[in-house]
Amino acid sequence: MASLHRHSSGRSPFWWVSFTGPDGRQIFRSTKQKQHTDALKVALKWEKAAKMAREGNLTEVQSRKVLNDILEEVGQPIMSLVKTAEFLQEWIASKTITKAKGTALRYQHTVDTFLQHLGPKAQNNIAGITPKDIETFRDYQIRQGKSPATANMEVKTLRVPFNLARRQGLILTNPAEAVELLPAETASRDVFTREQLGALLKVADVEWRGMILVGCTLGCRLGDAVRLTWVNIDLIKKTIRYFPQKTVRSSKKKPVEAIILPDLEKYLLELPVKSKAPDAPLFPSLSPKHVGGKHGLSLVFRRLMDKAGIESVPLRENLKGKGRQFYSLGFHALRKSFVSTLANMGVSSEIRKKLVGHASDEVHAVYTKLETETLRNALEGFPSLLSE
Repeated sequence: MASLHRHSSGRSPFWWVSFTGPDGRQIFRSTKQKQHTDALKVALKWEKAAKMAREGNLTEVQSRKVLNDILEEVGQPIMSLVKTAEFLQEWIASKTITKAKGTALRYQHTVDTFLQHLGPKAQNNIAGITPKDIETFRDYQIRQGKSPATANMEVKTLRVPFNLARRQGLILTNPAEAVELLPAETASRDVFTREQLGALLKVADVEWRGMILVGCTLGCRLGDAVRLTWVNIDLIKKTIRYFPQKTVRSSKKKPVEAIILPDLEKYLLELPVKSKAPDAPLFPSLSPKHVGGKHGLSLVFRRLMDKAGIESVPLRENLKGKGRQFYSLGFHALRKSFVSTLANMGVSSEIRKKLVGHASDEVHAVYTKLETETLRNALEGFPSLLSE
């Protein structure tokens, strides 16, 4: 039976309680209450919780109820229960406003898959999520056929909302931060040769020829290229100004102002204009189509490559399940080809980044592939170690 006492030192204004703990040992603890009645209420609740723990019947929900009963009885605000599903869906709603559509959809998929993985636990308090929950979710992605890099991305995505929950005081630590990322090899995509680009342009129709020129002379992503309108184009200044779709909703969004090179200028001047509206799409038959999917533009471009006799090698072997397949060449390789061509011409990294809209050196480095001859020329003046 719990009993109340004054501290032997006489310096504490609070009542102290003595009760048997979950492990059978006697516990002597301050109730933080000055009134005997309030202290007794706290003491009885603690004793009840300790007994339930000894008997193995103390659950997370019961623990929270005991603590809220104590707070309520002594006139303090109770702890609010924030469900994991509720918190993550609210976080997704906020990201839908601030992030690009593709990024928001990726976040939504991660959250939906994670909540489905949690099952009924998704309706429990977010403080009950453990690193083990995140770890088993990561491993589940691998069993579904996804690459270690993709599984790591899922963990990194979950770190963001759980870090927000930590800052809001809903959890003490971020469970996703405690989960190690899997070793992952980054597959390196190739660049198109000049001969391959020529072959592509020969088999492409009018609009796809323009898309290819935009990709390999401006470094546009597929989604940005297909959404270009005549408003984006200034034939007098010979520039194309657009906001990359990837960052269009970011608070730090910046437009890319690209230079129209002679090949693209010739194409634009010869292109028949089907609409006088300033916001008419540059590629009217392609602009309504999706980028991905079974009938998307990415797949159509791969068929053009097949027609041009260009082989694209899968970068992942024996793909099974829900993992996405990546190829050594695709429309995005036009962007990498543009950056690499500039690098081999000696164009500085600063200018290259500005032309394609890269924010970091780390990302930009992935897109830069130096030719052997460029590397050889850079070493031309290397001193001999063996000459007299």
